[in-house]
Amino acid sequence: MKLIIPKSTYPFIIILIVLFLVELFAPTPIDWTQNFNSDDKRPFGSYLLMDLIKTDLFPNKEIEFKTVPVFNYPESSNSDPLKNYIFITNSLEMKKWDVDKLVKLAENGNQIFISASSISCSLADTLDLSLTPNVMFSNLGKTLRVQKFENQKISLNKSYKYEKAFDVVSIKNFNKDSLTVLGRDANKNIQFIKKQFGKGNIFFCCQPLSFTNYNVVEENNADYIAGAFSYLPNHSIVWDEYYKPTRALRNSSPLNYLLTHPPLKLGFYLLFFSLVFLLLFQGKRQQRIVPIIQPLRNTSLEFIRTLGSLYYTKKNHKDIADKKLKYFKEFIRSRYHIDFKKENIKELSSRSALPEKTLRMLFDQSKSIETLTHLTQEGLEDFHSKIEYIYNNCK
Repeated sequence: MKLIIPKSTYPFIIILIVLFLVELFAPTPIDWTQNFNSDDKRPFGSYLLMDLIKTDLFPNKEIEFKTVPVFNYPESSNSDPLKNYIFITNSLEMKKWDVDKLVKLAENGNQIFISASSISCSLADTLDLSLTPNVMFSNLGKTLRVQKFENQKISLNKSYKYEKAFDVVSIKNFNKDSLTVLGRDANKNIQFIKKQFGKGNIFFCCQPLSFTNYNVVEENNADYIAGAFSYLPNHSIVWDEYYKPTRALRNSSPLNYLLTHPPLKLGFYLLFFSLVFLLLFQGKRQQRIVPIIQPLRNTSLEFIRTLGSLYYTKKNHKDIADKKLKYFKEFIRSRYHIDFKKENIKELSSRSALPEKTLRMLFDQSKSIETLTHLTQEGLEDFHSKIEYIYNNCK
């Protein structure tokens, strides 16, 4: 059978083909999503930073990736090997019990490195500082930020320039007695601090974008990363993958995951439209004739007539009466939830609205029939009429 495509569908097919070709050959736009994932090669991922850590900053050191909250980290003791814990994200929302566990890790001699432009109240209270946006009229038109280290031996008097990849935030209202300032911007706003806890320290930088792929390849900004990590000893690394902005997206539905990756998205749309074409044209081509379904025959009446003829031929009136009595007792039991007994006649009369005298006559006759061995046709007809009267007049 030859497939005939209606002419009315031509514009629709042409539009779909054009959209598909545009999607296929159009240049891929740059994705500026802030994700900070160690395996993400987008501008605001941390793939190049992880490469620096493995090859230059902490070579030959074990790197452990954590995908659970800090509270679920295993307990550490003074005898355990010391580690550097690194948290880089845009918003570090830790619960109080997570912060307590983080402080305990630092007190045992571990180093905690945090870079985030927003932190939870419990963490801010522990570090005894607050973050304040640098919203000033003099900064509104600027697209460039500059950072410096306080220690000139680290920076060699260098300034690190950031265009686009920076957060308009700084550290304010901190305790000067407990914090050490490690870095500022060109306006003397504090960007990088250290606070000691027991044998270890917590380092905090409010510019997480400084550690992304974009700034690793931008001018000499990789030196800033090296300078910031130079405060950490040469220990194994624990890299956080839980407190990331895309964590909720990673845990969402598979369809959401498909639509966030351009190649998978294109393949999904191609499969979807192919199925639509298949339903439109293949369905018309192979549509079957709907068969006529004959209704089922009602053979109940034929069964009753056959059974009645059988009993009538045998003239077994006693057997017929016994069965009618059995069915009548089951009818009383299922409808009024009582047995057809002498002591229940009064209650049955109340429930069925039938005369008590009629029910007693039927009960007496049923008891008489049960004692008989033979029943005449007249006796059967009389018994049948009484039962039918109850069937027709009971409530």
